[in-house]
Amino acid sequence: MITKDEEIKTTPIYIGYLILKILKSKDDDKVSIFEVTEKLKKELKIIHYRQIMLSLIFLYTAGIINFTDPYIYKV
Repeated sequence: MITKDEEIKTTPIYIGYLILKILKSKDDDKVSIFEVTEKLKKELKIIHYRQIMLSLIFLYTAGIINFTDPYIYKV
């Protein structure tokens, strides 16, 4: 999933970790996808939509999160 030439902070695994960190900061383990996107863009300077989508796909296929429009839940 990670190549030696790729910067670690742009990988789906690292961004997935950041998304889980945002979810952990919430009391009800629920966050909107819009809030995640804005927080990653503003605070962490992640501006590529593709990075966020790949990270969400990674977390979903690993069985860590689930979706219900427009919220992300921790499983």
